[in-house]
Order: sequence, then C-alpha cells, then structure tokens
Amino acid sequence: MIETKSWFGKVLLLSAICAAAGTAQAQFSYNDGIGQNGDLLVCFRPASGSYDLVVDCGSVAAFTNLAVGQKIAITSYYSPSQLKYTGTNNLYWSAMASARPAGNIWVTRPRTSLNTQSTPWPCKNSGQQSNAGGTIDSIGDDASNIAGGGDPNGTSPANGNSFVVEPEGSSVGGSFNSYSVQMSANGNLGGNFWGDSSSISLEQSTPANFTTAGQPVRADFYQLLSVSNGLSAAYLGYFELATNGVLTYTAGPSPTILTAPRIVSYVHTGATNTVSFTTVSGGTYTLRGTNNAGFGTAKTNWPAISSLTGNGLTNSLAEIITNSSRLYIITAQ
Repeated sequence: MIETKSWFGKVLLLSAICAAAGTAQAQFSYNDGIGQNGDLLVCFRPASGSYDLVVDCGSVAAFTNLAVGQKIAITSYYSPSQLKYTGTNNLYWSAMASARPAGNIWVTRPRTSLNTQSTPWPCKNSGQQSNAGGTIDSIGDDASNIAGGGDPNGTSPANGNSFVVEPEGSSVGGSFNSYSVQMSANGNLGGNFWGDSSSISLEQSTPANFTTAGQPVRADFYQLLSVSNGLSAAYLGYFELATNGVLTYTAGPSPTILTAPRIVSYVHTGATNTVSFTTVSGGTYTLRGTNNAGFGTAKTNWPAISSLTGNGLTNSLAEIITNSSRLYIITAQ
C-alpha cells in the first residue's frame, strides 16, 4: 500500500510538471509600457473578416537603436501563412509601443505614396500620449488573455509565444477586446489618439488586388516623446509589407522603388516633339531617341536627350528636331 501510494503521487507530480511546461511553451506574453519601454506590437485586421492577428516583436528599444540601413524581419515573429486568417487584400495594419507614465509612444503613419515619407506626427503632452499608450497596452494585454483561452467570443485558432490570432469582437464588460475593436474602424486607437474620433489613422492599408498588384506598401515609424510637446516626432524608419505577406522594418530613410515608366502621350508641334510619361518621386528619367537606322541597337544605348527627377506625377520631356523619322523611349534609374 505504501509503495502504491508513493508511485501514484509521483505520477501526479510528473503530470503537473508536464502540463505546466506545455502551457508555458505556447503562451503569448506581452510586456506593457508601465514604468518601462513596452513591447512593439504589429497588428493586422481585415476590412471584413472574422479574425485579427497581433504580433509581439519584443522591446521597442530593439527598433530605436539601429544603425541606418539595418533591417529586422518581422516575419521572424509570425509566419506569412498565419495571415491566411486575415488575408492580405483589403488589409489594415500598424505598429505601436508605449511607455507610461512618461507618456512616450511609438507609432506608424501610413504613406500615401510608396517613395515619399509621410508628414511626422506632432508630439503631444504626457496626458494625451498616455491615453493613447493605455489603449496600446490594452491591445497587448487583451491579446494575452485571448491566447490564454479567456475570450467568450471564441477560441484563438492559432497562437504562440509571439503571435495571437484573435476572434473579432468584444466580451461582456469589454474585458477581452480584439485589436479591431480597440483600434476602431477609424484606425485611431478608439479615439484616444489625440482625442480624434474620425480622421486620424495609424494604419496602412492594402488594395483589393494587393497580392497580384506587385507593389508593396510602406508605413513610417515615429518616436513621440512627451517632452517634445509641440514639436515634430522623430522619424526612425519604415515598415514595408510585400505582396507575399512578408513584413520588414528598415532603420532610416527608404530607397526609391522604381516602377517602369509608361508613356501616356506624344505630341508633335512644329519642330518640337514632346513625350509625357509616368514617374515616381525620386527616380531619374531620361528621354532617349534615335532614327530608323539606330532602332536595332540596345535601347539603353540610344542617345540621351534630356532628363528630370520624378515627382510621382505625369512629367514631360521634349526634343527640338527637324528629322521627321524619330523613335523615343523613357528610361529610369
């Protein structure tokens, strides 16, 4: 009887240890910004869908101390395949972190043009920024609760140490709210970002044809210190979401991504030939021309006529010539 009891007790103890170890391995953990620089959250929500994805990338300090040009692969914290729950078309996403009660926050601002940095956010006082920081911490804390199985809206279909797939919605009493609920459809931390309930958004979005459009989207990352109240936020770098769901952070300014220019019109007036074409900001565009005899040579070797720097609009370059037979191309670099 004594031996049986001893053996049974050991089995119970071993089972308890294994259960505890299994729970620890899969549990999402968020370190909030109360009294410290909190973890950086990267969050995704579909324009219409059933699930959000919240990713914890560790302390925001890892993103603020990088040398220009250094990169962090955000997909080391989640797999692009996990975006199957949100999709990549018609998707909203953002990055954010907080430090309270100092009232410091780190947030994204979407670019409207791929190659043009957004206007920096204005820094506010500690009270206003702490309100925003409180919502950021709630997003992270609630993600932990949802990963732990405490969400009455439903069970997370997938989660790990650094990511949680959340059922969209809010619980009774608002205890466990999904990212989409707390961010709100306006993308402004539920109105706590400067108290605005309508137009201010931290989120970048993707078009309906994002996966086939072949064009990434970018959001700039800013540090807003409350001691800089009234000044522009400090630019840190940018996040870039590729069409295959891979997200990368790069410190410092972004390089220009060139897309092939498209000639939209050709006008011949007197002795002037004018070619109009599409551009992206920062690209260098060159009008090159030749006659029929030179058509067989490599197009990049056609003589350069004139150049300009693109501004994201339709631009024009012209040549004054009396030769009636003329061929033109636009090259970009």
